[in-house]
Amino acid sequence: MKKTILIFPFCILLLLSACGKRSDDHSAAASALGSEAVSSAAVTPAAPTGSSSGSASYNPELENPHDDYPYDIATDQKQYSDAEPDIVVGDNLYMTQINDWYMNFDDYVGKIVEIEGYYLTFGDYTFVGRKGPTCPYCTGGYVDFEFQTDRDLSDWISETSWIKVTGILREGTNYPGGGEKPQPFYYIEALSAEKQAQAGIDTVSN
Repeated sequence: MKKTILIFPFCILLLLSACGKRSDDHSAAASALGSEAVSSAAVTPAAPTGSSSGSASYNPELENPHDDYPYDIATDQKQYSDAEPDIVVGDNLYMTQINDWYMNFDDYVGKIVEIEGYYLTFGDYTFVGRKGPTCPYCTGGYVDFEFQTDRDLSDWISETSWIKVTGILREGTNYPGGGEKPQPFYYIEALSAEKQAQAGIDTVSN
């Protein structure tokens, strides 16, 4: 699915962190920006009929859709309070850097990154990203990366608020439900997430 950084720098992320119409890997219910999407983290249906949590054949981790973000933000904010970013994502190679996080995550896991862009919401998920150029597989939307924060975002406006996120690249686990196997997903565990007074370059080309 992911072929090359240079030829399709961000369109190959359609199922991970895509431009334009996107599908979030965390849940089959997540869909295009602006549509009604349901976060798997917010949905925990009852056990199927005839099953119980005590049954040997019933595994709640596989049956109940949810996302596991395995790190404690408040604890890490204290531990890394004086840490400097290992990577600052700039205006140049913005898409290429995000793409490389997805393609070679083992090279980046645990690193502290700093990135600016629009605050974006897809269902109940939060992302930071910028607009990208159109391509045969895209509708000219955003190249973005999920972040997880404990701060109040009620005063932020999706696709309007310009933010800076500094945090740790982490791997979580999505349990799709219905007996499907769990899948990893990648995100930034935010040590800080702040709204900026002035927006930067909102459209990137590489």
